[in-house]
Amino acid sequence: MKKQLFLALLLTSTLLTVNCSSSNNDDDNTPTTPQPSNPQLTPYFHPPVWIQGTWGVSNSTTAQKIYKFTTEDFVMLVTGTEQSMTGIINSTPKGASTSEIISDNEYKFSINYKATGTVQSFEFKKISATQIQWKDNVSNTWNTLIKF
Repeated sequence: MKKQLFLALLLTSTLLTVNCSSSNNDDDNTPTTPQPSNPQLTPYFHPPVWIQGTWGVSNSTTAQKIYKFTTEDFVMLVTGTEQSMTGIINSTPKGASTSEIISDNEYKFSINYKATGTVQSFEFKKISATQIQWKDNVSNTWNTLIKF
């Protein structure tokens, strides 16, 4: 992935060099800003503040953390490991695009994987500061999650 990113940046800089000529105005001595050697990628996710944190299920005998929302990512917690959706998108051939719907009590987003055309959708509703509902798209049911 790093090699592909480097090649994309190299190609972009080559095209800019070929397509942009220098100014013939000798009075224009504006210094150029150097580009960072490791540019930051644009975040795919923008979870609202009310959903940021770790969410899961709990009963009298077990507790299971399922999802974690940060300011710029959605993380699935699977068998004790974290799977960053941004990381998955960045490691997927051709990447993906995302669309989000954000409100005071709803957070929906879809991930469209460009290589396969597969769309993965998630939907969450705020119940309170410590409870949300998550829609299981397979069974088309709503499940209550608590904040850890």
